[in-house]
Amino acid sequence: MAETADLIVVGGGIVGCAVVQHCAELLPAGARIVLLDRGPVAGATSASCMGHLMVTPDDAQEHAFSATSVKMWAELEEREGGFDYNPTGALYLADDPADVELFAVLQKQFADHGDRAEILDQRQLRELEPGLAHDLPGALFYRGDGVVLPMLACGAMLRQAKKHNPNVDVRPHTPVTGMLLAGDRIVGVQTARGAIHADHVVNCCGVWAPELAEMAGQPRLPIVPRAGNLAITGHHVTPIRTQLLEISYIRFAHGAAKVDPTRTDDPGGHAMNMQPQSNGGCLIGSTRQFRGMDRTLNKALLHRSLLRAQRYAPGLAHAPIVRTWVGLRPYSLDKHPLIGPWPPLRGLWIAAGHEGLGITLSPITGRLLAEQIAGRPTTIDATPYLPARFLR
Repeated sequence: MAETADLIVVGGGIVGCAVVQHCAELLPAGARIVLLDRGPVAGATSASCMGHLMVTPDDAQEHAFSATSVKMWAELEEREGGFDYNPTGALYLADDPADVELFAVLQKQFADHGDRAEILDQRQLRELEPGLAHDLPGALFYRGDGVVLPMLACGAMLRQAKKHNPNVDVRPHTPVTGMLLAGDRIVGVQTARGAIHADHVVNCCGVWAPELAEMAGQPRLPIVPRAGNLAITGHHVTPIRTQLLEISYIRFAHGAAKVDPTRTDDPGGHAMNMQPQSNGGCLIGSTRQFRGMDRTLNKALLHRSLLRAQRYAPGLAHAPIVRTWVGLRPYSLDKHPLIGPWPPLRGLWIAAGHEGLGITLSPITGRLLAEQIAGRPTTIDATPYLPARFLR
C-alpha cells in the first residue's frame, strides 16, 4: 500500500523547518506532515551561514516583512529556546565621511516606519563597544536586531512542530529522486526509500530549488547561488558584544547586483559584518560572489574581509581564526524570495530565494506559506513574494 501524507516539505534547512512548524500549527489537527532532506537537517546552507536577525527599513513592505519575523524569533525564544538567541542590537559603522552621512538617512528610514535608531557620537560608541577602534566617528545603533545559531534553531522549530502535531515526520538522509504528477497537479514525490503521495509539496531547497522544479517538469526557478566566505575565532576572544555592520553593507548586501548573477566570473566584494557568539567567539564576514555552486574558499577575498574587520575591531588581529568556510546563498533574480503556490502545477508550493536574509525571514516565510495552504488571511501582504510574478 502506497504511503500517504497531507503535506511534504522538501528541504530541511531553516526555511523548511519554519514551514513545518507553522503548517503544524495552522493545518487541521492530525494532518500528516513529512519533512525530507537528502542530508542531515540543517546540514547545508543553514550550517554555513551567519545567524543574524536583521530588520531592513528599505520601504514599508520590507520593514513589515523583516520586523514581523524578528519579533517571531523572540516569541520562539520565549516558547521554546535552546538556539542561542541573543538580542544584541546592531551597530552600523563607517570610517568614510561620505558613509557617515548615511547614519541620518538610515535613521530616517526606521523613523518613517514607526521604528527608532540612535545616532551615537564617539564617546557613546566607546561606552557601548570599548573594543572598537577609537578613531571611528560614531555609529547608528538599532536595538531590534539579534543573533541566533541556525542549526539549533531548526531543532527548536521542529520541537514546536511536534508539540502542535505529533504526526510530523522528519526524515533526514532521504533524497527526493522524482515527482509524482497527475495532469496539471503534483500528487507526491518519489524518494530513494519509496513513493509518498500528498496533496501538497513544498520546495524549500534553497540553491537547489531550481533542480527540484525541473524534476517536476517545470522551468528552472530564478534562483542562483551567491557564495560567501566566513571565518570564526576561537572561544572567549571576541572584542565585541553587539552585531556590527559597515553601513555600506546595506548597499552591498541588499542592493541590486552590479554583475550578471548567472555568470561565474564575478570578482566578488566584501563589507564588514561581525557577530559575537555565545561561546565568546566572533563570526566574521561578509563577502559575496556569483560563481555557481563552487564552494572553494576565496582566500584573497576572505583576507580582505578580515583586514576590514580588524580596522573596526583591532583586537581581532590577535584572535586565533579556528575555521574558515564557504556558504551558498539562494539569490532570487529580483531580490525578493518566492513564497507561495506555483500556478502551473497545482499542489506545488515554493519557499526559497532569500539570499542573505534566510535566517531573519524564516519564521514569517513559514507563517505566510502555512496561511496560504490553510486558506487563511496572511499576516502581512504576501503579494510581492508570490512566485507567479515570474510567469508574467
